Amino acid sequence: MQRFLIGVLVVFLLLLAFSYINAIVFPVLPTTTASVTTFGSDLLLLIVPVLLTAVIGYYLGKGIRGVKNPLEGFVLSYVSAFLVGGVLALLTVLNFSFSAHVNLGWLGGTWYDQLFTIFLIGAPIMLIYLA
Repeated sequence: MQRFLIGVLVVFLLLLAFSYINAIVFPVLPTTTASVTTFGSDLLLLIVPVLLTAVIGYYLGKGIRGVKNPLEGFVLSYVSAFLVGGVLALLTVLNFSFSAHVNLGWLGGTWYDQLFTIFLIGAPIMLIYLA
């Protein structure tokens, strides 16, 4: 449980770091001038995508660590990085109003840049749970 909570905190910091370099946009960041209930609900809705990606990354990492074949674990690691980044991209495509939105045009406009963006967001999150 302690490892999972540390992973959640690191995922939150990673998503904040990605938001500073404009890879992820948080639509509603809590402000200090808001009331206590508004600040609390905005912060809770900010943590929902963090918890979602943390739970998915934790269980994928637990499954990958249980694989005996190193090549199979290597391939599953890359696929899992796409899955974790894809969950955040799915939240963007479905346009949940209070969720983190992935800037799919962050790296450019060619056909592979969207996939590479999803991978670059998912890979560090999976590294947390595979290390």
